[in-house]
Amino acid sequence: MKRLLTATALAATMATSAFAASEAEEAAITMYYPDANFSVLSDDQVAEMFAVANSGSSDTQKRQDIEAIAAMDNPSPASADVSEMDLTAYVPEWRLNEMTEAEKQEVIALVNQDDNPDNVRVQLLKDMESAAPNLTTGEMQAVKSVAPDADLTVLTTEQVNEIRAAIYGADEDAEMRNKIEDALS
Repeated sequence: MKRLLTATALAATMATSAFAASEAEEAAITMYYPDANFSVLSDDQVAEMFAVANSGSSDTQKRQDIEAIAAMDNPSPASADVSEMDLTAYVPEWRLNEMTEAEKQEVIALVNQDDNPDNVRVQLLKDMESAAPNLTTGEMQAVKSVAPDADLTVLTTEQVNEIRAAIYGADEDAEMRNKIEDALS
């Protein structure tokens, strides 16, 4: 029996996809941990959880072990206890207003990972430096007024800078529209 469990654990570890958990792994894990967020779990965590789910332990023990594995490096955003008001200690309010819900959940997860606020701020600053800035609501309205068909959903930092230059530097609407269309092409 021990050989079977060892072989199962070994096979689960070796057969784990490099990109996502298989349907079998997800089904086995969610049976004991329905809140599993597979997008933030590493392949090693999924393999370890799958091995626990297929072990001979009691259901209660399996649930506890799988939850412990999930909590090691990836606190669940669903269990996050930090409100937006608390996040202003880590992120300026204007930036918080620009963030999507997914970005806010990442901040919450980062805050929950480290008790030292200075470490969290340093990590957030590093992450924000590489993040593309968002256009403000007013800037998006200015773009839509001269180029109503402009797709502003995914922009690079360079595109945002070019659009801002067009908004604040163009003398005429036609000139602004041309510069914005050039930036988006």
